[in-house]
Amino acid sequence: MPDFIFLIGPGGAGKSTVGARLALKLGYDARDLDDEFCLRHMNIRAFISSQGYESYLEENAKLLDTLLKEAHASTVFILSSGFLATDIRADIVEANKKRVQQSGTSVLLMPSRDYQETLNTLVARQLKRGFDLKKAGETEKLSQRFAPYMSQGDIQIFSTAAPDVIANLIAQRLAERKH
Repeated sequence: MPDFIFLIGPGGAGKSTVGARLALKLGYDARDLDDEFCLRHMNIRAFISSQGYESYLEENAKLLDTLLKEAHASTVFILSSGFLATDIRADIVEANKKRVQQSGTSVLLMPSRDYQETLNTLVARQLKRGFDLKKAGETEKLSQRFAPYMSQGDIQIFSTAAPDVIANLIAQRLAERKH
């Protein structure tokens, strides 16, 4: 059975960038849940606008199940920011947590253990992404998701270092866990 690594954390934490580099370093496949959702369904914002966030959560959970079944090689899965930490549909979030725990190793990416430092870093990153995101909305999301994420991750990485440095650190921590 292949090894699965799940990168988790809030939006702007660097999961997609680090995940691609980590997969390359380890010789793993990389699957970004947000990208897969857009390919298999539609743009996430359009889906949420037309069908609601609750429906998005349901479909996103089903999608990870599908991707896990389709994976024939060791894979780095880059999870959506609310996949393991949202106050909507606690039943789905708990099932997602269980699925991740049973399927592989989770790695939390966060700029800092300090809430204010994390808030400043992530909101600034999110606003630069060009998705018409608003400071108030991003602040609210992080304030709701910060504490739940801080209690997750088999490996926790707190850093604003370059993506290659973070990918190397994760690879090192993964190797230490195997010994």
